[in-house]
Amino acid sequence: MNPHVAVITSGYLPVPNVLGGAVEALDMMMVQENEKTPNFDFTVFSSWAPGVDQIARKGNFKHTDFCFIKTPLLVCAVDHCIYWAAKHVLHKKKLMSYRYIAQRLWYINKVSKKLAQPTKNGSPAFDKVMIENHATLFMTMQKHGNSERYAEKVYYHLHNEVLNDFGCIKEISKVKKILGVSKYIVDTLDTYLREHGEPGLREDQKAVWRNGVDTSRFGSEEANSKAIEFRKKFNIAENDIVFLFSGRLTPEKGAEELLKAFTEVAQKVPNAKLVVAGAFFFNSNIISPFEQKLRDLASNPTVKNRIIFTGFVNYEDMPAIYAMSDICVLPSIWDDPAPLAVIESLVSGKPLITTRSGGIPEYADAQSAIILERSDQLVGKLAKSMVKLATDIKAYQSMASYEGSIRTKLDEKAYTASLSELMR
Repeated sequence: MNPHVAVITSGYLPVPNVLGGAVEALDMMMVQENEKTPNFDFTVFSSWAPGVDQIARKGNFKHTDFCFIKTPLLVCAVDHCIYWAAKHVLHKKKLMSYRYIAQRLWYINKVSKKLAQPTKNGSPAFDKVMIENHATLFMTMQKHGNSERYAEKVYYHLHNEVLNDFGCIKEISKVKKILGVSKYIVDTLDTYLREHGEPGLREDQKAVWRNGVDTSRFGSEEANSKAIEFRKKFNIAENDIVFLFSGRLTPEKGAEELLKAFTEVAQKVPNAKLVVAGAFFFNSNIISPFEQKLRDLASNPTVKNRIIFTGFVNYEDMPAIYAMSDICVLPSIWDDPAPLAVIESLVSGKPLITTRSGGIPEYADAQSAIILERSDQLVGKLAKSMVKLATDIKAYQSMASYEGSIRTKLDEKAYTASLSELMR
């Protein structure tokens, strides 16, 4: 009999990933691949959003139950008030931290009650619990005796550096295993625990669960076919060289540095275009001051009409977005744990220009990418590398040909097989 695993997702973006989200895409890939080779019976706890019910039904999932938590209108209203006050009264910089506070507290309360419900024979409802990324979700362990109920059964799927434990440091330090997306990110949690009065992680608690993508979609013939339509949609000519930036439009992703570099590139590569695929916060109508700053940079006469902002792109269309591009540029200027955009670029067979940041070098190497050091000269180095790949056919083809050996290491089968090993 397969172990019954509770997967506690974020509480704001839903699974299925109808509103986007890298972690949510990984969760969906995990449950879909598990249907082909069932090693677990999942119960996925998720916030509700329009469209999720239909996907859950149509998917005919035999080894996954979705438990959707709906947010009452009153809770949504409270969140709107909190966000308004953070923006207009308190003038907070990290506004998204204040967008779903009430909703997530409601969600945590509901999930913790579900975890506490025993089976008919009185045993815990789940054999294992996997908490997705957010330290606040460990509050589910603090309620209804769940910490004792699920002792030695909790796995922490960690995607980002923990900067605040929200009073859950004891619960975090007691997990069965940290499933970090890179060794880099596992080490940051170990350091955090030691700096905050805990003994740190034991070696048997440390594990790397490398990110992966669905290679039946990325780099596929279907993606290549749809790419032709997208090039027409965005008025991209057949002989244009397309640079692609994919990701959230936040300062740490390096989009500003890229746009500045492209101003130099545009003068040397007359048929170059830059596609910026993404938005400030997934599928929302929130436009940040930073995003507006990028649009102002794009109005420069040198690059006007040569930089294309797609806005939010449904994840199902992302394989075609990569396929329509020639070169991917993802110049993170923070310690990025393991961005999916890097993996998606590599398995799509696209040469990549990125930075030595966080866990990125654990996925990309000198054969598949140009990896730049972060410095005050990054804009100039970006421009030089972009021109090189746009004009040096041999260098371009050498990187593009490396895709084959990467695909099997970072595909959906390898991803779910790793989880089966790590959660034994």
